[in-house]
Amino acid sequence: MIFAIDYFAHIKNELDEFKLKLLLNIEDLNNPIFDEVFNSLKPHQQEQYLAYKTSEEAKKYRNERNETLPYVDFNNLPKVLDDALLQKVMLYQKEGEVRRAIFDALSEDHNTQLSQLKRKARDEMESQRRASLTEEERKKEDEDTIGFYDSKKFNGNLFEPATVYEYILKYGVDPRNGNPETGESFQKKYTYNSSGEIIPRENKE
Repeated sequence: MIFAIDYFAHIKNELDEFKLKLLLNIEDLNNPIFDEVFNSLKPHQQEQYLAYKTSEEAKKYRNERNETLPYVDFNNLPKVLDDALLQKVMLYQKEGEVRRAIFDALSEDHNTQLSQLKRKARDEMESQRRASLTEEERKKEDEDTIGFYDSKKFNGNLFEPATVYEYILKYGVDPRNGNPETGESFQKKYTYNSSGEIIPRENKE
């Protein structure tokens, strides 16, 4: 199953700028799945993308992306990412149109490694934040149970998941109901309707 296809399945009209950049990134960074994703598009969307990829706008975006991000061959990733490669892949997680483009190239083990690195960064930020508080502030924060480590909270903060699916990948729990869930089981059970809302696959429009 190619999960990237679901990003476009509910779109009937023209693709917005985000989706066009996503397609460009899939073609550049995760090319083995590009043909299937492209063929899943409607004819007018295919024409739109073909025109976009040769535009000055696309050329500028590609140049900026390549200058900002280090080179990673996502088609030949090792089973276990060493620290240097892990840090590089982590940089690709910051922008949605890049993060989603490479998602299908990452294994569950890769995502686990990324989650551990994100948690480490979050823990370091939390330690610094707590150290800056007075003893009274820390005591009040603890009493109000609003600590930084509330893994049940789903609010898309820095280093936190921005979508239900990303939350499941990070915590193994569906934030909508608290039930255990994996990325694979979620994709098998759910898809998106024409409004981009999550629905059971059997109810797909």
